[in-house]
Amino acid sequence: MKAHTLPVLFLTLAPVVSQADLVAHWALDEGSGTIAGDSSANNNVGTVAGGALWSTTNLPVVPSGTSAALQMDGIDDQVNIVGYKGITGTGDRTIAAWIRTASNNPALNKGIVSWGANASTQKWTFRVQTGNGTPGAIRIEANGGFFVGNTVVTDGEWHHVAVTWANDGTPDIQDAKLYVDGVLDADFNSLDTPPSASQSVAINTASSADVRIGDNFQLTHNWDGWMDDVRIYDEALDAIAIAELAIGTPIVGDFTGSEEVVTSGSPVVLSWVSNPGNDTLTIDNGVGDVLGTNMVTVNPTTTTTYTITGTRGAETLEAVITVLVDSAPLINVFTNSDSDTLLEGQSAILRWDAFGESSLSIDGTDVTSETFFEVTPTETTTYTLTATNEFGSETSDLTITVIDGSVPDLGWTAMDLPDGVLAQWDPAINNTGNAGITFINATGGTVVSGTSNLSGVNAWVNSPGYNLSANPLDSWQDGLGDPVTKEDVTWEMVVRPGDFTGTHTLFNTGGNGSGTGIVLTGSTIDFRYQSANLDDQRIIVSADLAELGTANDFFHIVATGRTGALVPAIGKLYVNGQLAAEPVTSAGLITDWDGGDLAELGKGSNLPTSTAFPFEAFTGDIAVFNYYQDRILNELQISSKYDEISGGAGGLAITSIAFDRDADQIRLTFNSVPGRTYSLDTTIDLSSTEWLEIDDSIEAIDAETTLTITESTLIDAGSLQRFFRIRPGI
Repeated sequence: MKAHTLPVLFLTLAPVVSQADLVAHWALDEGSGTIAGDSSANNNVGTVAGGALWSTTNLPVVPSGTSAALQMDGIDDQVNIVGYKGITGTGDRTIAAWIRTASNNPALNKGIVSWGANASTQKWTFRVQTGNGTPGAIRIEANGGFFVGNTVVTDGEWHHVAVTWANDGTPDIQDAKLYVDGVLDADFNSLDTPPSASQSVAINTASSADVRIGDNFQLTHNWDGWMDDVRIYDEALDAIAIAELAIGTPIVGDFTGSEEVVTSGSPVVLSWVSNPGNDTLTIDNGVGDVLGTNMVTVNPTTTTTYTITGTRGAETLEAVITVLVDSAPLINVFTNSDSDTLLEGQSAILRWDAFGESSLSIDGTDVTSETFFEVTPTETTTYTLTATNEFGSETSDLTITVIDGSVPDLGWTAMDLPDGVLAQWDPAINNTGNAGITFINATGGTVVSGTSNLSGVNAWVNSPGYNLSANPLDSWQDGLGDPVTKEDVTWEMVVRPGDFTGTHTLFNTGGNGSGTGIVLTGSTIDFRYQSANLDDQRIIVSADLAELGTANDFFHIVATGRTGALVPAIGKLYVNGQLAAEPVTSAGLITDWDGGDLAELGKGSNLPTSTAFPFEAFTGDIAVFNYYQDRILNELQISSKYDEISGGAGGLAITSIAFDRDADQIRLTFNSVPGRTYSLDTTIDLSSTEWLEIDDSIEAIDAETTLTITESTLIDAGSLQRFFRIRPGI
């Protein structure tokens, strides 16, 4: 059960955390020279570089005392700990420091402490930032992921800042906790102080770069201001220890009760910690003066909230606790830490704050010992949290609305466009919140209407060559909506190659470092994406279109890319509603499918590849282009989309076939859609890729169509076996 308290500092009178876990401590008390001594037992001595100045007057209120601080100029000043690589791999850690910026300016990107390598998952940088979440807050990052606090510390005042991180078995940057001035500032599992921004990535800190104080891997983000008392621990300190580093023992804190819920008149022991130098210490509701003690017994007869108040000089601090008497539990909060509206297939994290419960459940599932509950609703669902104790139960409901995940976030179609030169191609679907996204014509694309092998396609853009351009106010260079998650993604296209020669870009975004491409080389189409130009951070999935149709056919293409900081990425490629290639799994982690360059449709040579890409202008047709943000379409959704756009081709089936030898006739019946045309092919050997087209313009007038064929007119007449297939016509 949890203590029911207001946000206060939970402290004890124990001494500062054991030095056994302090692996490096630069007190920065030298006051002169270029040496920053290490007062831990490990002798990780630092060298002051860049001409940083010592200050003996502008000092923070370090509880253990301080005689000097280091002033850095924001240009080239820093402290280099040569030979010391910090905490590496997935080891637990804490970094703490006193900092003060030279100006009151939230738009600062300045390093506090860093080490590791500037590669995905391998960097460990503690700094102030302006790029995500709260400008001027502290931030920890690992290249590909980050975790940002809520409190502005770039205000020209001294602040104690700290980050702790513990490996829970699935090491991720989002397991970090940030503290400012001894108080928790950001915790992913906290209802009160979630991070202002975060992006998941695994932690595997490299042992390459030395520890640096006052800089990060950009080498241009040197600290501008003062710094003092920098510490590294090889464990994740708790809130009590962090507070002691920042403020020492408080006036009052860690106010708790021995019981949360009791029967009327039962004893409850209230306990606390407080500073021995307090002037006064009192508890209300008839308890009175408790100065000089650390516990008292009360016997409440009704539900009572007790407030302890301490004073020392002009300072006053309070802490609060409630004891329930003959009462069912309280549910203070039941919330979804993600959006209350989800796409089908997405998950949500339910969190709660309950008090006085002996058990907790969500729709019958026991969550008593849990801090959150993950759900993946397939339809709009109301979840009920039930808190129970011996006096009864309390419930709270939470509804999550599920919307159809098969609707793209951005969708372009040539349908309903007038024939002729197209100067601008606006999306028919735009659920990104960015009204400025559009394709701007770069090479003279032309809208053409007519018939095709896919009956749902009656218009297309010939040789589009479009740049994907976004509203200038959009912060994402790639122009694919705001915000772009750059995580799981699905792309859908309907294209006609025109020929199977040359190498062409159908779509690309990003570049040769991080990016995505759908490329046609001869008749081979491949889907590729990567987060770095390394083999283990690149996926290429390929299929041969010539095995599925001709160059003059339209093809329905779907590419899905699963990314993640904890598991290898998976790429899949579907053609005409079917998985066309085995799923490809990355050897390493791919955390980002996008780079900084604008996206392009029907053109582009800056593709994710390890070699130069021989770009040729695409001369084919594009009828549909869709982007599905942060989700993977499943096989049923993909086949349904193909059925819809192909006019039911995915569900075509020959239902009966008979041969009348005397009449020399083959009678064949197949499922059809009235008003659509179909093609009929035959072969005598299924191992052959050669099919003879009998008719490509069979018009259907009913849900079933029957054909009569004269067998003697066919090639290889009189064969003992013959196979037929039906497909969309023209």
